[in-house]
Amino acid sequence: MGTEKTIIIAEPTETLVSELKPFLAEIGLGVIHLKTLKETLMTLQDRSVDVLLLDSSLLEVGCEFISIIKGIKENLRIIVCAEINTPEFEGNARHQGIFYYHIKAFGSQDLEMAISSAINYSPHHCGGSLHAPSRED
Repeated sequence: MGTEKTIIIAEPTETLVSELKPFLAEIGLGVIHLKTLKETLMTLQDRSVDVLLLDSSLLEVGCEFISIIKGIKENLRIIVCAEINTPEFEGNARHQGIFYYHIKAFGSQDLEMAISSAINYSPHHCGGSLHAPSRED
């Protein structure tokens, strides 16, 4: 048997955790819910994690926290979820090397596809990290 894959959902509420619970259970993904950036950093130092789903409300506009995470777990796939899309925030998040930028208004199906892609992603197949296209159209 393989090792269970794990996702951290970092959000101050339990909105994403509740919304994604059936999907995450269906694909057999272990879930760690954290409410602060400090808890997230501490957990990343001690645990093996495959994906980080990060609510944008925890980030500053510059998204420098993402570079700190990348310093701890260089190849961690990070999905940032935002309530609204601002080109400045999205550009800053993408500049930091996130895996996917999700707008909550697009619904959970879009987010579920991003999580599935992140879990199944192998940098060896395409030679680098994946950056989803901008949703500004």
